Parts: sequence; structure tokens; C-alpha cells
Amino acid sequence: MKKILFSIAVLFSALTVSAQVQTRPTGSASGISPKGKLYGERVDVKTVHPIGDLNAYFGRRTSVTTTIVAKVTGIDKSGDFFYVKDNKGRPVTVRFKNAGSKIPQDVKGKTVLIDGVISKNFIANNKQHYAGSNEGMDKNDEKKNNAGTYEMAARGVQLMN
Repeated sequence: MKKILFSIAVLFSALTVSAQVQTRPTGSASGISPKGKLYGERVDVKTVHPIGDLNAYFGRRTSVTTTIVAKVTGIDKSGDFFYVKDNKGRPVTVRFKNAGSKIPQDVKGKTVLIDGVISKNFIANNKQHYAGSNEGMDKNDEKKNNAGTYEMAARGVQLMN
């Protein structure tokens, strides 16, 4: 009797596991095969998507690990960090996770793949910096802080062409 119950339980769990749907796009589905120079670690092209509207993409999350395609709009003099913009024109500051990586000035204006963790910048009304909301802030406070902007810690950056 124990063997029969155990067999039924194993069969049920095997059927449940095989019914799971793969949610990540396959490499061929993204259609992206970067051939350009690589800065930092290898870029994961399986999760690539255009930068789009980050506010809608985030929802209630404060950070997301992803790979985005964006155009470089500016680069720091030292090459330690650079800027891209989302579809709404909000700036995204991209810095390298590992301090040894730098990006040259001639990359400005080119399209790149950026793999890393992107997060929202916000300061709550009562100065609880990690509270997770900008709601209820005075208009003066909103102008003083960088609320509504994004920052990305890139593991790897690769040129598209």
C-alpha cells in the first residue's frame, strides 16, 4: 500500500513539473547577436529588450536584473560611467559594477547592450531613503533630489556593431 501511494505521489509531481512553461525568451527569439567590442563581463543576450518606459516595466519593484538595448547619450571624462535615456527622456546613469572597467569617449551616440541591475532613485518624504515611494513629497523636495531617475550597475556592456 505504501509503494502504491508513493508511486502515485511521484507520478503526480512528475506531471506537475513537466507542465511548467518556460517564461524566458530563447536566444533565437531575441534575434540579437552582438559582434562589437565588449567592456566588462559577457552580456547575456537571452533576456534582451529595448529600454522602453522603465516606470511601467518596474511596477512596484525597486530593482530589476536585466539586459537592455540603449543609445549612449553621454560619457564621463574618466569613462567610469555613462548615460542613456528611456523612451520618456528620463536619464539612466550606468556605471560598471567592477571598478576596473572603463568605456572610451568614442562610444557616445552608439547603440549598446547593457547587462546588469537597474534600480529606481527615490527619497521618501520623511527621509526614509529605502521606503520605496515618492508619493506625498513636496514639490520643492522633488526638485532637490533625483526622484524619477534610474541607475544601473552594469556587469557588461557590448557594442552592437
